[in-house]
Amino acid sequence: MEHETRFEDFIVTARKWRPLHFKDVVGQDHITTTLRNAITNKRIHHAYLFSGPRGVGKTTTARILARAVNCLNPDGEEPCNECASCLPILEGRSLDVIEIDGASNNSVDDIRKLRENAKYPPAAGNYKLYIIDEVHMLSTSAFNALLKTLEEPPPHLMFVFATTESHKLPATILSRCQRFEFHRMEIDKITGQLRTIAKKEGIEIDDESLITIAKKADGSMRDSQSIFDQVVAFCGKKIEYSEMADALHLIDVDFYFRITNAVTDRNLNEMFSIAKEVIVKGYDFQECLSGLLEHLRNLLTVRVTGRTDLIDSSGSYLNKYDTESKKFSKADLLRLMNIASTTEQALRFAPQPRIRFEMALVQMASLDNSIEITELLSELKELKKKPLNVVNGSNSAPQSAKNFEREPVPEFKSNIQPVIKSVSDSDLSLDENLLSLPTDVQEIQENILAATPELVTGTDSGKKITEQELKKNWKTFVEKYATADSDISALKQYKVIKPEFFNGEIILKTANEFLTGNLEKKKTALSNALLDFFKVHVKLKIITDESVGNGTIVDVAFSDSITIDLAEDFVDKEIEPPSSTDVNSSHKDISGKHPIEKTIVELFNAKEIKRNSH
Repeated sequence: MEHETRFEDFIVTARKWRPLHFKDVVGQDHITTTLRNAITNKRIHHAYLFSGPRGVGKTTTARILARAVNCLNPDGEEPCNECASCLPILEGRSLDVIEIDGASNNSVDDIRKLRENAKYPPAAGNYKLYIIDEVHMLSTSAFNALLKTLEEPPPHLMFVFATTESHKLPATILSRCQRFEFHRMEIDKITGQLRTIAKKEGIEIDDESLITIAKKADGSMRDSQSIFDQVVAFCGKKIEYSEMADALHLIDVDFYFRITNAVTDRNLNEMFSIAKEVIVKGYDFQECLSGLLEHLRNLLTVRVTGRTDLIDSSGSYLNKYDTESKKFSKADLLRLMNIASTTEQALRFAPQPRIRFEMALVQMASLDNSIEITELLSELKELKKKPLNVVNGSNSAPQSAKNFEREPVPEFKSNIQPVIKSVSDSDLSLDENLLSLPTDVQEIQENILAATPELVTGTDSGKKITEQELKKNWKTFVEKYATADSDISALKQYKVIKPEFFNGEIILKTANEFLTGNLEKKKTALSNALLDFFKVHVKLKIITDESVGNGTIVDVAFSDSITIDLAEDFVDKEIEPPSSTDVNSSHKDISGKHPIEKTIVELFNAKEIKRNSH
């Protein structure tokens, strides 16, 4: 008998510490204040709808409201919980307050019985009150049967509906009720309530354990109290985080710091060890990735805001997040979060989840550091300002350009004769190492070779031809050089080859790749012909544009020749800024463009070609 009594005395925390007054309800002040004011001002509605997540106080508030409106000795707007009306309601034996489960009383017959009983006045209190929990489970016919009574109830009748899915209720029901939305519990509210309960129960518990319980409850006070009971049963009167983690089979926060440390160290071996540990300890892959995603979110939050008050964790871990976040850039953290999120979704359908999980960890550890485009453009600007022949000198290139070295370019002598009939290969030779350098150096070499005809013919390299001169003399040029027996006779095919003119540059747009390839093979002959006719070097670009055959103009084209008279650069001259005519004709107004667009236009002298409206 004593053994049975000992067990019967225990009441779960959620029931033992259920609020008995409006002021005791945690985290729902917007609702309790409204109800208390309604009682004080005698503006009590006949139907209330309480909606919100599970375990946030909907049924508890409904019971407090039932006692408050029927209390014989109210303390202001609060029930006394001691009178002849309050005690039966607390004990669940009141004839005036009827609680109904909507899932098991969802038929028209059940509503018909309710309507018949609702006619009778209350036995002891002022109101006869029906609390229908999970009201969304009622059938459509049952809702329709309730409409008339709900719209015009007797003066002694009140309804309180509670539901977690208010969107399933018909609009005709919603329009007849006062709606109250219960919020999810904040972690601070849950930890504060659990700390109060633990203190009154004589239980010692650390902050990290309280925060972990609150986070695992996912905004539900009832869930947190149930977890609290489970932890107390395992740990006893003194609860420490390490023991609690074993009781709830939780993944420790330090485990996620191991993953991010392996990412920064690019330690693939550690990643495989972590994956094996997850399997050996029986952790769920989905739960592990979900926790990792939250961990990365915490790092990103600190990295962006520079604050730790937006993270739900204990003080020791807040300092660690502050330190570790400085090892990552925002772009890197976003890429890691994207991998974790994508893998979390893919695991649901993966036939081999272990391999998918390991692949995600290895992919994270293999990522290169990202660089923002604004930073890259800034480095390009700095590189452009420096003479190319001093890159290997004391003025070092930006960081992104330090992965290679440029060989010094042979110096061109200034005493070139007006006309040089031939130039030996040795005079124009370049270091063989230059040919194996990255693409941008190869482009410089091509630009040097493109500038060679000017040196050979002795033309004035500083002279520039305008867009108007090119356009005016183009037809004459074609008639003179594009003869039937010449290599560039294709220029007469005006329907499939369309020229566009800029200051010192011609862009030839062809209708298909075949014509582009054909002209590319004859580009040298065409450049020589242009030089011979215009007496200055004209930059030439050949692109494919299928709209040419349809008589339309393309959108925007950027010059792929970033020469800007590189021959002058190689003789230690300053890069000549574009003239006012060039600026006005190529990009008249860039004030309304994005900063990155402005930088590209200024850096590469890009030209915009307007599209004709159709």
